[in-house]
Amino acid sequence: MLELDLITTVAWKPAFGEKLKQMRGKVSRRSLAEEIEAQFDYKVSQQYIQLLENPNMPKAPQNVSFQLLRYICQVLGHDVQEIFGSPKIISQ
Repeated sequence: MLELDLITTVAWKPAFGEKLKQMRGKVSRRSLAEEIEAQFDYKVSQQYIQLLENPNMPKAPQNVSFQLLRYICQVLGHDVQEIFGSPKIISQ
C-alpha cells in the first residue's frame, strides 16, 4: 500500500488528459482554476489546465504535480484514481 501523499509527480500521458477533459465536462477551465485557488490556496491557470487536457500541444508538461491532480479531482467531485483507470501499480 502506498500513501498518496508520498507521490509528487506523475508522468503525463495523452490518455490522462482526455480523461481529465471528460471529468471536467461543462465546467469552464477558468472556474476550475479559480475554485482550486479558493479552496486550496493553490494557484493554477486556465491555460495550464488546457495544456493538461491536451498534452500533445507545444509546451505541455511531461510531468504533473500529483497534488494538483488531487485538487482538480476534488473540485470536480471525482477520485484521482479515475484519471488513471486503475488503482494498481505496475512496473514496465
